[in-house]
Amino acid sequence: MRDPSSQCCCQPMLDEFQKSKFALHHDEPGDFCRSQWQRGDRSIIWLLYRWLFAAFFAGGVLASCIQHFNEGTWFIYLTDWGFVLCFYACTYGAVVATIYFIRPSYFEPGSWALKIYWASHFTTTVLALMITLVFWTALYPSMAGGPIGLYNLWAHAFNSVCMLIDCFVVAFPTRLMHFIYPLVIGLTYGIFSLIYYFAGGTDYGGNHFIYFILDWERPGLAIGSVCGCIVLALIFCVMVFWIYRFRIWIYERCVQPPTEVMQTREAPEKVQRV
Repeated sequence: MRDPSSQCCCQPMLDEFQKSKFALHHDEPGDFCRSQWQRGDRSIIWLLYRWLFAAFFAGGVLASCIQHFNEGTWFIYLTDWGFVLCFYACTYGAVVATIYFIRPSYFEPGSWALKIYWASHFTTTVLALMITLVFWTALYPSMAGGPIGLYNLWAHAFNSVCMLIDCFVVAFPTRLMHFIYPLVIGLTYGIFSLIYYFAGGTDYGGNHFIYFILDWERPGLAIGSVCGCIVLALIFCVMVFWIYRFRIWIYERCVQPPTEVMQTREAPEKVQRV
């Protein structure tokens, strides 16, 4: 039997580069409805956690939309797209957890409801991290001086913090090949900003662009920004994957009984001998 400890530390990531890992299928539907750390099949604490997260983002989205609606320009910003996705993913997770708490056998392997949740959670996490980094490094320094403000913290900092915490407590896996989903959202927004520019749209301040780094009057800058964001998104996909692997590493050593760990590791070897 091959000793798992002798494997390269990068082997889990190398194993991800398979065609099957693009799919949104997972054999255990309960993993999408539970926490990695809960005891037992159902947990009222987990259910409360899920709804508190949903309420947190619901309050932020509602307050920011009311305060910054400005004849609909609220909807043109990637920040607000990401904010809405945070609300959507967390609320979706709360609904899934509630259904499971009431009726654990409701979801079946391959359920489309769970596939949508899996893709949206990963996409939202990667997008939140990218929004946070780009805002504080490229956009905020160019803004007029003054207090940071609750909205900036809520939409450009708390979003990433909350989604990273969620990545560390959920029970479902992360697939590196799911990078295609945040990539599609990013490219969709880039195309939207181009269409918005040609349609004569303006930003909150009346400028003929949404963000100055997406000013299509300077196509080199805009294209470079889109390409840079794609690279950042891919880097964050890898980062989120390793957060998942770190979570499993801690779980196997601190929570999961040693017999279960050995069974998990020996299963592939048994399949090979059949």
